[in-house]
Amino acid sequence: MSVWDFVVENIEPITRIGSIAAAAFGAIALLLTLFLWGWVSTWYRETWAKLAIAMFRAVSAGSAVGSKLASPKPNLTGFDQPWVATILIAVLGYFLWELTGVIGDGRFKKKATEHAQEIEALTQDLEDVELQVYRLGWLVTQLRELAHEKLQRVRRACVSADSNRVSIQKVREGLEPERQIRLILESLASLLRIEATLKQGGSGQNFRIGLFAEDSGFLVPVDAFDLATRSHEPFTSYQKYPVRFSVDNIENPSQAVRCVVEGRAIIVPDCANEASFDYFEDKQRGYLRSMVAYPLVEFCRDGHTPVRAALLLDTNVAGYFREEDREMIEMRIKEFVVRIDLEYAVGRLIG
Repeated sequence: MSVWDFVVENIEPITRIGSIAAAAFGAIALLLTLFLWGWVSTWYRETWAKLAIAMFRAVSAGSAVGSKLASPKPNLTGFDQPWVATILIAVLGYFLWELTGVIGDGRFKKKATEHAQEIEALTQDLEDVELQVYRLGWLVTQLRELAHEKLQRVRRACVSADSNRVSIQKVREGLEPERQIRLILESLASLLRIEATLKQGGSGQNFRIGLFAEDSGFLVPVDAFDLATRSHEPFTSYQKYPVRFSVDNIENPSQAVRCVVEGRAIIVPDCANEASFDYFEDKQRGYLRSMVAYPLVEFCRDGHTPVRAALLLDTNVAGYFREEDREMIEMRIKEFVVRIDLEYAVGRLIG
């Protein structure tokens, strides 16, 4: 008997055994996918699953062909024929493998999506860290330039001194606290412009800085800087709306008063859409879109008497100052504020 004759003679038991084995493996694969996915996912690959399903399709097709080759039993009806059970097992196994593939593919793609989201989140974190590094670098550069500027003034005063005994006038010329305070405000505004340009391309974005200190129960402007006009003239809002700068105002205080009374920095990302923010007048909507009000602790305008004070920063682009950047914003302001405090103390010392 040839091999072909043997296969044809025993086609029904051969295909049945193959179908049973394939169905059993399909059931095992389905159970593993359902209940041990954490382990299976390590080895699961979509290509392998498709190959397994393709192989079982071949087994199913072979079972169908075998059922046609097998000689029917003349004394048995259709459903009593021995090959019927083989076909049913093949169909069941085919269903199990298909179901395994559907579930496995769904979970695999979900895991792949989660991994992609994790990678995206890590990439964003990396970009945020790089931006923070850049911010710190810009901050250090600005502070170094401030120190260098003052150092040069002091050296020029020393060189121009007539004798070894330096006069108080030369000390005043070298230290020049008023000039240094203005440079500090300019440097802070420039730092904000650098960041806006590199982060958002906002080369034309304007920044304003205002320094307010308490005087007779009101926060009055003592210095300011407008980057667009290069002006150091204090803001005019106090002159028009002095009641809003009263430290006792509880109805509609300015942001400067609010931050001093509450003892915390107030960040307004979008002034036009912030319910707690009130414009003094409509024309402010064109240039006041995002701001920070920062309370100064133990600020001494005269060099020795602490008064309540606030530093205000604003810009004409909404969303620039954000709550999620609070830590960096406050750290940056503190670095400049301590230098402003120092200059007021120096001013008091040299008269």
